[in-house]
Amino acid sequence: MANDFYTVMIIPSNASKARQIHVPAWAVRAGLVVLPILVLIGITLLMDYRFVANQVFENRELQAENRRLRQSVQLYQNRMDSLEASIERIENFSARLKMITNLMDRDALSKAIELPLPNASSVTSLNHELGENEKPLTREEIELRESVDNHFEKLTTESLTLEQSLHDLYELLSDQKSFLNALPTKKPADGIFSSGFGVRVSPFGDGVEKMHEGLDIANGTGTPIKAPAQASVVFAGRKSGYGQIVILDHGYGLETWYGHTSKILVKPGQLVHRGQTIALIGNSGHSTGSHVHYEVRVHGIPVDPLNYILEN
Repeated sequence: MANDFYTVMIIPSNASKARQIHVPAWAVRAGLVVLPILVLIGITLLMDYRFVANQVFENRELQAENRRLRQSVQLYQNRMDSLEASIERIENFSARLKMITNLMDRDALSKAIELPLPNASSVTSLNHELGENEKPLTREEIELRESVDNHFEKLTTESLTLEQSLHDLYELLSDQKSFLNALPTKKPADGIFSSGFGVRVSPFGDGVEKMHEGLDIANGTGTPIKAPAQASVVFAGRKSGYGQIVILDHGYGLETWYGHTSKILVKPGQLVHRGQTIALIGNSGHSTGSHVHYEVRVHGIPVDPLNYILEN
């Protein structure tokens, strides 16, 4: 058996002599064992190669996707920064409006913030920040981007419209600063509102309903009464029912009256500024207690003073 072998004969197509190849039997048996192993190894290597190739391709796709996402995030961050800048400018305008209406201490606004006006083109051009050579977006990405774009466009339009409106208002109010300084926007005295503007039952016990043409602010005798805006004193003395009264003329048809005072500290013709003490609360005239009767009159007609007071 050790000398067994297989003979392979090679016969040419022409008349040449045939050739014989002797293959030992053990080599044939070894080949039958080794060949399937080599085939299996080859198949395994081929599958591994395809797997690695797919992984490389997917990694490249993920890298491209991550790059697009980073660009999208940067795009929307730029838009958010633009909106935040608009909001900051709007807050600046709001502070200026409070300043010129004397609703805020001017010292708190000594450091003015100057910001440039918005540039609409710089906002709308953000749609073109992504490169034209990037891979086309998927349908889901397109829908998401369109949704976010529409939302940002709406917010941007609203913020720019609001800012322009505030800017126009600021210019208008700046031109009418003297008028604003004349508005009686401050409460004339500390105390509680004991009686408001409108029809009420007489406090003197006769049960008669009567129009109360002002606002009563109750406090102790001697409490300062302060001018709610700049004005000139047109009357300072006694008037029937009002006791000792001060009447201020603010211009523009506006007058303010302060009745039942205990002491008058100004004279007719005197100019007073907002916050200046003009009299002291008292109980003079037709009164049931220590308070100031405060009236606002527009062209001689009493109106509700609360419509002008802008403080808490």
